[in-house]
Order: sequence, then C-alpha cells, then structure tokens
Amino acid sequence: MKIVVTDANIFIDLIFLKLHGHLFLLELEVHTTVEVFDELNDDQQGSLLKYVKKNNLSLHARDGEDFPDNIQSKKGLSETDKSVLHLALKIKGFILTGDGFLRKISDGNKIEVHGIFWLLDKFVEEKHITKKKACQCITDLMGYNKRLPQVECDKRLEDWGKK
Repeated sequence: MKIVVTDANIFIDLIFLKLHGHLFLLELEVHTTVEVFDELNDDQQGSLLKYVKKNNLSLHARDGEDFPDNIQSKKGLSETDKSVLHLALKIKGFILTGDGFLRKISDGNKIEVHGIFWLLDKFVEEKHITKKKACQCITDLMGYNKRLPQVECDKRLEDWGKK
C-alpha cells in the first residue's frame, strides 16, 4: 500500500465533487497534517472526521518541532505547504496537491507528486466512477476551480468521451 500526504486543495475539490469517500477506496494509506485540516471549513472537516475516526485518514501534528533547514528556507511555501512536504519526507510518502509551487519543490526533493486528475484517472481505472461521471466532475471542477489547466481538462474529456 502506498503512503500519500494530502494537501487541502485536494480535499476541497473531492468534497465539492462529493467524491472524498472514493479516496479511501484506493490502495492508499492517507495522511495529512493538522495545518491542512485547519485550512478546511467546518463542513469540510465534518466530511472527513468519520475517516479520521475509522483510521482511514491519519492526522499528524508537528508538536512544536521546527522544520528542517531545507524546508524552512523555501520562500513562497506556506506553513501548511511546509507541513505537507515535511510529513511526506518523514513518512516516505508521495504528495497529492494542486499547488504548483509545492509540486515544483516536491519534484526538486525527489518526492512523487500527483493531483486531482491523477485521482480521477484512478477512480475511473478502478471503476469507482464511470467515464461519464468523470467527465461531469471535470466540467464541474472547471466551473469551480479556475486554476485547472485547460489542456489537462480537455485531454480527460476527450479520453473519456465527452468531446
């Protein structure tokens, strides 16, 4: 089972799509940080609490420990992003995020990184959702999240039969 550390934007997108439960159907050991959890609103936190209680989602607190210099020195990374990067390095997991700068820093640290498209691909591949549902998810996300790369959206829509 692969270990993954999830950033807030992934949870936000999955909850918006009502697919957050599907994350825990994948062969993944899902972790996040208290800092990430604190970025979510009350409803979003509530949507995830049952997974915390069932030990499907592990929450990690730093307990006052400082970030190592190689993380602390990364200007432009928020404290939350630093917590995700630090945890991924500590538990040897990959990162799920849509944050471009965190992706770049993670790549530089030789940490595998994926985002919402990878998850949707997995959901389709493992038959947790249909291609038609995946197309609807992409369309919904495009209206909700203006930062999505149009090329990736178009590719998925074409691959899944929408275009």
